[in-house]
Amino acid sequence: MKNRRKFSIFISSTYEDLKKERQALVGVALENNFIPVGMEQFHAAPTSQWNVITKMIDECDFYLLVIGARYGSIDEETGISYTEKEYNYAKTKGLPVLVLIKQPSAISESEKDTGNDKYDKMKKLDEFREKVKNDKNTVDFFTDLNSLKYVASPTFRNAVNYVDDNAGWVRYRDIVDIINEEAEGRNKANTELGEHQQKMLDDMKEMFSQFYSRRLTDLENNQLTLKEIPTATSEDIKKLFQVEDNTLIIGNPEENKSVVGLDDVGNIPVDSAFLLVYAADGDGQILKIRTLGSPTQIFTSGKQFMADNSKRESARWEEALDRLIEWGWVKAVGYKGEIFELTGTGYSKADWLKNNMAIDTSKEPLDELKEFED
Repeated sequence: MKNRRKFSIFISSTYEDLKKERQALVGVALENNFIPVGMEQFHAAPTSQWNVITKMIDECDFYLLVIGARYGSIDEETGISYTEKEYNYAKTKGLPVLVLIKQPSAISESEKDTGNDKYDKMKKLDEFREKVKNDKNTVDFFTDLNSLKYVASPTFRNAVNYVDDNAGWVRYRDIVDIINEEAEGRNKANTELGEHQQKMLDDMKEMFSQFYSRRLTDLENNQLTLKEIPTATSEDIKKLFQVEDNTLIIGNPEENKSVVGLDDVGNIPVDSAFLLVYAADGDGQILKIRTLGSPTQIFTSGKQFMADNSKRESARWEEALDRLIEWGWVKAVGYKGEIFELTGTGYSKADWLKNNMAIDTSKEPLDELKEFED
């Protein structure tokens, strides 16, 4: 199935000076099983151009930056070029970034920016080029159109070796058998669950039937008076019947087992509690951002939890998220395994934890965590 995937890639660059290069890259992308996306596909829409650009980047699996001889048009709001603005956005979204840079020695004067601000733009271009080269990206260099094609093809092929298993696109007909198989499995599981619940109900009826039948027989034989019939208390009923996640549970086979999050705040690791509480007080989502060549990052409601970008910190917060998934307090949405949302139970647990642990979500997570780690 992996070999049948196609990957969408957003091609970002200045336009007028790199028209031929962009056209060539579209061909190289298609040859390497990529779906190229760029400003050539832009169309009139009832929204700003930047909204269209960010939506297209969001839907892509890769971001390709091509730096040529020009810095490009400046965005008045940010003071940087639209190309650099696109690059910054792709980095914040955690997309794998590929970079192709034209060697400065191969650039002629006629190719460079013109106008009264050309020297300012040349300086900004040099700074942008250095920033990208030192920003943990996959970077290759070219001198002309032929060398661009030569370096671009292996760049595409190598990128696929490190792509997320959840990325890419496949034809429906290629996965329809898998979809049907999964649907049959769910139907079978639902049937078995229904049969199990029916058996529990029948067993309960039989239990009550036998209990009261024996008591009536004892009364008829004068072996038991009415006063001797034990009265069921509310506590007895709670022990016998429990409801968990809308499921009736008869008895308590794990009576002595501590239930996470119900008996003691100390049962829940602080990291997991913080992720849940801050997510509940924000947009209800936890983001797991994977960047090529860098440790996984964990965010929620725009808050940063990791003290640094080390693999140790990454493992710490991935484990905190895994616990919440295991307990059913959050669930994955989408197909990439990067976005998680709180369940109904998760929101209830978050309220309980916030009150019992006195977590102050008005503070930044790293500052509030210090109160619990001291």
